[in-house]
Amino acid sequence: MSTTPSIFERPRVSYTVVGGPRSDRVRRDGDWLSVVLLARGGRFYREELLKELAESPQVQVLSVEGPQPAYDLEELARKYPAVRFLVLQSQASPGERINLGMEEARSSLVLVLWSDMFDDGSTLAAGLPPQLRQRDLLCAVPRLKNARAGVIPSVLVPAMIKGRLKVIPWKPVQEGMRSLYPFDYCGLYSRRRFRQLGGFDPWMANPYWQKMDFGLRAGLWGETIAWYPRFELGYSAEPEGEDTTPDSSYKLFFLKNEAVRFTGDSGLLPFARLPRYALRSGSGLLDSLKEFREVRAWVYENRFRFQGDLPSLLSRWEMPE
Repeated sequence: MSTTPSIFERPRVSYTVVGGPRSDRVRRDGDWLSVVLLARGGRFYREELLKELAESPQVQVLSVEGPQPAYDLEELARKYPAVRFLVLQSQASPGERINLGMEEARSSLVLVLWSDMFDDGSTLAAGLPPQLRQRDLLCAVPRLKNARAGVIPSVLVPAMIKGRLKVIPWKPVQEGMRSLYPFDYCGLYSRRRFRQLGGFDPWMANPYWQKMDFGLRAGLWGETIAWYPRFELGYSAEPEGEDTTPDSSYKLFFLKNEAVRFTGDSGLLPFARLPRYALRSGSGLLDSLKEFREVRAWVYENRFRFQGDLPSLLSRWEMPE
């Protein structure tokens, strides 16, 4: 595991580009919107969404595919020449795919969604509301609806229950409601703030802990993820469940977030956390020590980015009514 402060400096998955305009020809002004489309589900829903996005004015479409791309990829590239397909050469987590999309994106705001979704509120057709562009957020999360048009409890509220960090799903009811992380990765991200935060951690293979790490790091570093009511997306199929089992991704999440303590002006991973980690990590003593030292170095390099620790973050979090 690298100790560099930026995830963008770490080794990334290789990919090739099929179709689409050259990225350096895409305008960079505020009128453009980049869309990172993550491939999932059947061909029908995917092509319907590609068609809608390709017809949207001033939208850069980046479809992340593979590592076994659809058999009709070349046909889709000819049919939708405005779409730029990023074909992965190996398996990659959703967060890694989004990191790649952010590197290819050329607009200040980047919409992330899946290919089995649709623009329920005609957000793209009507253009983003000026208020949404002007909000100073890391990520604006949408109102999400399931395949039966029911509102999904997609605002994630952190709480400490019986000594354990839990996430409580809540239906969005009030503009500005904070969410720990974007449900299913979906949202309108500030590309600048995303890159400053370091993006999603590619060392975490489990999507649940990857999102938890992104959201908690955002909160501890002073960033905001919040719900915006006039931004809606819907699912064509039921959203997939999540594996919340503590695993190797959880170990990294714990060290980077839960174990950090705030000293008043900086973050610190105390050596006093090592015995508990070594006993519970399942890595063996030498491996546990190596893992702990690497994350401790990462925390030290980013120490002044921390504006609090987990207890202080939870104490300031406003619970929905």
